[in-house]
Amino acid sequence: MDVLRAGALADSESVFGTRQAGVRIVQVVDSSGTAVSARTEDYGSSLPLTAADQRICETGRVTITVDHLGNPLDMGREHRLFTPRQRIALAIRDGGCRWQGCDRPASYCEAHHVDEWHAGKGRTDIDRGILLCRHHHMQLHHNGWRITRDGTYDFMLHPPGGSPPIPLRPRAALVAAWAGIEPPPKRFRPHAA
Repeated sequence: MDVLRAGALADSESVFGTRQAGVRIVQVVDSSGTAVSARTEDYGSSLPLTAADQRICETGRVTITVDHLGNPLDMGREHRLFTPRQRIALAIRDGGCRWQGCDRPASYCEAHHVDEWHAGKGRTDIDRGILLCRHHHMQLHHNGWRITRDGTYDFMLHPPGGSPPIPLRPRAALVAAWAGIEPPPKRFRPHAA
């Protein structure tokens, strides 16, 4: 019933699922950058590190360096999330969850950073993001799967255990709608540099 209510009250001009609950997660990281523990700020409830990593991936992070007594010494900058416009671009490109065989629409998906930005490597750019439904986003973070993209090919899904990677094909019909048209419509041509 909640899903129906959310759909009925949804603003058609915005992307579903872009606002997140305001829960703060405190993740303790050692001097080498390895996460050693995580808890919620409000009640101090302990969290599995994989759950903390997933929430950080979805919601962003502010890095704060503290001393041994917990006194803040330095605040890093907040890492940016995918904007509503970027999510719309991802929805147009991906057409929904890109996990092989999944049929969830873009409105039920979360934007995943291909490169882990919390490890200092990721960028919040459309070419480094991919849409995954909640189920497959959790599968990715909790069960050892990885997604890569080398710039030449499309996204590749790497199963845990070293099995061969699986190509993740886009579901979007937009590319097919103008494929083969020469020249492509102006709005689909890249801008000159």
